[in-house]
Amino acid sequence: MKKWLFTALLAVFALTKADAQFDAHFTHYWKMLNFYNPAGAGAEKRMLIYAAYSNQLTGFENNPKTMLLNIDAPIPFINGDHNLGLGVVNDDIGLFSNQHLYINYAYGFKLFGGRLATGVQLGLVNSIFDSKEIIFGGDNNDPAFPSGNANGNSIDFGAGVLYQHKYFYAGISGIHLNAPLVLLGEKNEIQIDPFLNFTAGGNIPLKNTLITIQPSLQVMTDLVAWRADITARGTYNYNEKEFFGGITYSPTTSVAFFLGIEFMNITASYGYELFTSGIGAKNGSHDIYLGYKIDLNIFKKEKNKHNSIRVLQ
Repeated sequence: MKKWLFTALLAVFALTKADAQFDAHFTHYWKMLNFYNPAGAGAEKRMLIYAAYSNQLTGFENNPKTMLLNIDAPIPFINGDHNLGLGVVNDDIGLFSNQHLYINYAYGFKLFGGRLATGVQLGLVNSIFDSKEIIFGGDNNDPAFPSGNANGNSIDFGAGVLYQHKYFYAGISGIHLNAPLVLLGEKNEIQIDPFLNFTAGGNIPLKNTLITIQPSLQVMTDLVAWRADITARGTYNYNEKEFFGGITYSPTTSVAFFLGIEFMNITASYGYELFTSGIGAKNGSHDIYLGYKIDLNIFKKEKNKHNSIRVLQ
């Protein structure tokens, strides 16, 4: 294990209580409104299934790796704009493995020519610490560290609002609002900090072209630290295919590039994040997004059109 990571883990568990920002950052945040904001459930007005994978700080031993699977859709059998979402996240970093299972519900209504949605989230967070790889040097029974695997879980809550218009969207959400406390064994615990997320974006079609400019912004904070991502993205539509690419700048943190395609309701995109803090280009983060949209018109009642056949005598 790299020295800096081992030292960080010792610092965490040298205390009986540790604070942690539980959720990972994805380069494709602009494709994942329903992950960062419960009000984003059903925002596509179609069933949306997607997976995202982030391999961060590549080249370091026990580097962070995050995988997300999400599915959400409008509820087809209830009148009104009701939507449900379900997601599961697995996040491995060092000797920690964190999981987050969540259910989103969102209700939307028309407002000022657009759609305003409010959403709530009910989740379960779980943390596992594996101490088998720790080399203590002398005393192998240090009471500050759990022996073997230690795990614990806790319920958490979130909420958000999202406004969508033809040319822009904006939303704000709070995740882990109850600051869930996860007990690891008898003497260790992790306090998961709430964090606020603001996101906004635009849709600017260029006149007489097949190109659209789609800028976006995301700001995440736990009221102690913060991260902002400013993205410039362009899309090009050709022969029922959409090609897109762009760049994201995060002040004092990184620069990321991404490139993708959408066809036949399938979206695939790859991004690479280069840190500006001196870690180096080869130790950046890989980010992959795969999504699929399913039209739910099969649940809508439609009139059956047919020709009336009569026998004339």
